[in-house]
Amino acid sequence: MFSIGEYVVYGSGEICRIAEKTEKCFDGKNDKEYCKLIPLDSVNSTYYVPAESMDRNVRKLLTKEEIYNIIDSMPNAEGIWFNDKNIRREQFGAMLKSDDFSGIIGMMKSIYEERRKRSENGKQLIASDEKAFIAAENLINREFSIVLGINADEVENFIHERLSAAGM
Repeated sequence: MFSIGEYVVYGSGEICRIAEKTEKCFDGKNDKEYCKLIPLDSVNSTYYVPAESMDRNVRKLLTKEEIYNIIDSMPNAEGIWFNDKNIRREQFGAMLKSDDFSGIIGMMKSIYEERRKRSENGKQLIASDEKAFIAAENLINREFSIVLGINADEVENFIHERLSAAGM
């Protein structure tokens, strides 16, 4: 299912390259087959994921078609907001750990709207909301940039151009 050299998402959003499949003995008794993952953002780090559990711990990157569908659905994304900041922080944290890009886009949309409202009243977002927005933006920019073959700082413009071309 996974190939050497392929880029995948490990854990809660870390993009890694599958470097090799290898036998390792981490328990001191039994050799086991592992996939060696090298994180894109930290080439000095390495993860060894048991080959038998790769499908539970790792997912393939989105396809271009999936990204286009996500972008095209952005204008219709439902915002999600919780008035209690502790519940909001918990729910946004869970959303960021999920692979639910529609939900993440909705979260970003609601944070953006809250930022706009607060700005009109001379206030700023609370730190946890700003942090969640930045984390979501980084998550999207990283994966979209790899799949689309563009720099992460070009993703926002790509999204705007695609939506503008579609009249959205």
